[in-house]
Amino acid sequence: MAEKEAKAGSGKGKGKLIIILVVVLLLLGAGGGAAWWFLLRPKAGPAKLQAASHKPRDAHFITLKPFVTNVISQDDSTHYLQVKIDLKTFDAKTDSEVTSMTPEIRNAVLRILAAQHASTVATVLVREDLRAQILVAINRVLNGDGGSGVPTPPAPPASMSSQARAAQLDAAARLSAAKGPIAGVFFTGFVVQ
Repeated sequence: MAEKEAKAGSGKGKGKLIIILVVVLLLLGAGGGAAWWFLLRPKAGPAKLQAASHKPRDAHFITLKPFVTNVISQDDSTHYLQVKIDLKTFDAKTDSEVTSMTPEIRNAVLRILAAQHASTVATVLVREDLRAQILVAINRVLNGDGGSGVPTPPAPPASMSSQARAAQLDAAARLSAAKGPIAGVFFTGFVVQ
């Protein structure tokens, strides 16, 4: 009988040992999996996904010479507006088109800038309006749509809410960018004196 108890006792010890080994192996496997997940797996975050979606179209920027013009003033003093503009395009050969059409582009931009009021041209909404108008005008010139002789679309009425105005201007700018080689207009300098 003592032999049977000894055999039964050694069987219980083996069972506990097997359970401990299984638990240790599961913990090691879970630890290895967690280490791989947090340290070694390839990470494709939102920024990388967005960059990958925009990678095939590399942007090219064209810097125009500064524009200086007087602006409309309510008082009797003379006010000037100096603006530096960069144009965004996705086609590098647009640079030569812009160079060949520079006089017409400068004329169209100066007409838009000279029509501004000194008291309001410094506001963000007016600047966004100017960017949209300039984008439309430059794309018209480059597309041969008579950009120098045809006025740019009028700004939305001042009575319209600022959000509605911004949405309308953004829609006009996107439409113009879709129809022309210039995708964006950026002010890199803006001084009102």
